[in-house]
Amino acid sequence: MYTQGVVREVAFDEVFDSQAIFRVLLDALSRPGKVIQLPGIAWTGSPPGFPAAALSVLKTLCDHRVSFSLGRPNERRAWISYLEVNLSTPFRRLEEADFVLFDGAGFDEEFAYLKRGTPEFPERSATALLCIGALADFQAAPVETVRTLSLEGPGVEGRAALAVSGLDGRYVDERARANRFAPMGIDLILVDEAGRVAGIPRSTRVEAA
Repeated sequence: MYTQGVVREVAFDEVFDSQAIFRVLLDALSRPGKVIQLPGIAWTGSPPGFPAAALSVLKTLCDHRVSFSLGRPNERRAWISYLEVNLSTPFRRLEEADFVLFDGAGFDEEFAYLKRGTPEFPERSATALLCIGALADFQAAPVETVRTLSLEGPGVEGRAALAVSGLDGRYVDERARANRFAPMGIDLILVDEAGRVAGIPRSTRVEAA
């Protein structure tokens, strides 16, 4: 892959920052519907349009044992090169990758081809990182929020409501189809433009209002 001129980020502390972000992601995935702010990292070299907070998540979760890919509209050479330089993780075709970055505002039909694991090895599935406009818990939902996700399942007391903007509802529908044969399925991490995250593991039942 062509990487000449791509900036290697140096602001990320591989120990302290990765531990802090991992705790945030673990909390988000164990308590679906909870919105948490990621620690701020001073990324300086991200290519135009790249969601900087997504790099914080990928830097924390990815190593040489896994692979990454991009949804088709994001599959730009500059983005792939930037991630190859700044992750210890190889780029793979979407249907083979462990972590895949999508633009949540526009549905990518390739989402249907993400790995879902097998009955014997359900952990061999993909995690989809959806970059959206804004996240808020129900109490803090802004007036302009366009969609509310109702969540039930492990880690949720009763029912949780997650307010989102910039999320195409077809991701919710396709996720439900992908996860209908438990324990196989796809885990979601939502990241917004302000660097907030929310987790929706495969065990969570989701309805879009």
